[in-house]
Order: sequence, then C-alpha cells, then structure tokens
Amino acid sequence: MKKLVAISSMALFLFAGQYDPTGYRKASLTSDNSDLPKVEYTKQAPIPGQVKTFKKSYVTAPPMIPHNIEGMTPIKIGKNQCLSCHTPSVAKAMGVKPIPKSHFTSGFSHKKGHLAGSRYNCTQCHAPQAKLDPVVENKFKSLRHR
Repeated sequence: MKKLVAISSMALFLFAGQYDPTGYRKASLTSDNSDLPKVEYTKQAPIPGQVKTFKKSYVTAPPMIPHNIEGMTPIKIGKNQCLSCHTPSVAKAMGVKPIPKSHFTSGFSHKKGHLAGSRYNCTQCHAPQAKLDPVVENKFKSLRHR
C-alpha cells in the first residue's frame, strides 16, 4: 500500500506541471468573457418560405431555429411566442413547420392533448442558427453516408 501511495505521489509530482486547466479557451474559467469570440446569430426575420435552414448534424438532431429570436426569449410559463406560429392548427396556414406530435401529452396526437411540460421550453433543445469559426474542427461522419 505504501508503495502504491509513493508511486502515485511521484506521478502527480512529475505530471503536475503539464496539466493545463484552461482548455481551449486559454484563460482561467474564473476570468471574464471578454476574450471569447462573439457569436453572431442570424438576423433573418421569421418570414415563412424565405428562411434558409442549416443541414442537420445527425439524423435525430433537433432542428435549428432559422430565424432571429430576439425578443422571443426567455420562454416562461404563459409566454412562448413559438406557439403562435408553430402550433399544428396554425402552422400549415403560416407555411412553417408544426410542432411534432411527439411533443404533446396525448400519446402522440396533437388533436387531443396539450404541449408536454418537458417540451414547453423550445430553446432547451432548439438553438438559433449561427455562423462561427469552431475552436475544434468537427470530423463527425454519419453512418448513413458511408
């Protein structure tokens, strides 16, 4: 046991100088955010039929929000502006994608149920589209494209 503790202590001592807790950002996690790149989200107004969407990263990825959401967040109880256009009864007339049946409480049928509480906060899964330079190159390849 003493031998194991001695070896572990020696390893920690030898490698302690090589550990960099700052990661990709190259700054302390407690420092301010002034050195982070500015993310510029799309300024596209939510005009049905005129919004270009990004290709999904993988098959089951939630779709990105292709329009500006300024003034629509934060989503709160009784205040979800996404519902005004994406509720299934309205979406077709508006020319936008409806909320899928899987997001409703009535066993996958939007005709009877209400939006599930776990799906009410849309920005929990759906993020606005943004063009940015990634810190690390994405080398993900879908199995579908092999």
